[in-house]
Amino acid sequence: MGRSLPKITLTNLSLSLLCLSVAFKLTLTIWLRKYDSPGADAYSYVGVDYPETWPIDVPKVLLASDASHRYQMDTADGAAEWASLTPGNGTVFLGEERRPYTISMMHQLRCMNIIRESILEDRSVPETSQPSDLARHCLNYLKQMMLCRADTYMESFWYDNSDGPIDLWSMYECKDWGAVHEAVKKNQRDYELWDERR
Repeated sequence: MGRSLPKITLTNLSLSLLCLSVAFKLTLTIWLRKYDSPGADAYSYVGVDYPETWPIDVPKVLLASDASHRYQMDTADGAAEWASLTPGNGTVFLGEERRPYTISMMHQLRCMNIIRESILEDRSVPETSQPSDLARHCLNYLKQMMLCRADTYMESFWYDNSDGPIDLWSMYECKDWGAVHEAVKKNQRDYELWDERR
């Protein structure tokens, strides 16, 4: 009489197939992400051959919304803080020929500063009696970006009715703007080195 094979129960078979299926799906997902998300090197940065977004790692962070004492409108320190938000006007240089681009976040911050400066201009002087074309562009651009992104985060009021102020001390899950800021500064340092060697 020959040896009998161990009985495979339906549960063991199902569990084995499930593990195999999960392993296959994970492998396929990793492989597809690797080839589905081209990096910066996949583009020539000539004409319209560039990515819609700058392919850098931007982790998520929790940020508190608060009434900050920084970024004042009408102080020298505030002006310096506003200017520091957009190093080199927020321009990055990409591709073999280091073509210049602006990052939307940097464009928006630059526009905020332009509007801030426009508010502070002396309106009694005829040359500044009206907002500049640049300030008008910026206000329209910021409106367009807000509408484009259509942020649906729920902001509560301090009181049950909508007559009170909005709760300004909420926590928000955001993209880490500091990571973008640092990547812009690094890109600009790399560009300066590249430009010196040309």
